[in-house]
Amino acid sequence: MKKNILFASALLTSSMLFADSLKLEGTIAQIYDNNKTLLIDSIYGGQMAIKVLPNTEIEMDDCGIFGTDKDGTFKDLQVGNFLESKISYGAPATPNTQAIPIARKIEIQCYKKAY
Repeated sequence: MKKNILFASALLTSSMLFADSLKLEGTIAQIYDNNKTLLIDSIYGGQMAIKVLPNTEIEMDDCGIFGTDKDGTFKDLQVGNFLESKISYGAPATPNTQAIPIARKIEIQCYKKAY
């Protein structure tokens, strides 16, 4: 029994270390249309830039008629929108530089905010 628990915890830990993507939540602080990059004020503290690619899936929760969900584009993103994004890190273009995380999926929340 102890071996099974040890194996399960080792498997869980290794899957977390080699995760395919990370979750980022926060508010859009700035939008850079020229290079399709967003600056996010993260709920975890600090700011982070993420790159939006043409194949990034953008979902707009409660943004359609009668609060339905709809698909969005980069033009639908606005400063102040709260978002959840799945990001992944690619290899940097040049050595010894930091790679900008790539947004694989972005979900915007359109419900009314407290302030």
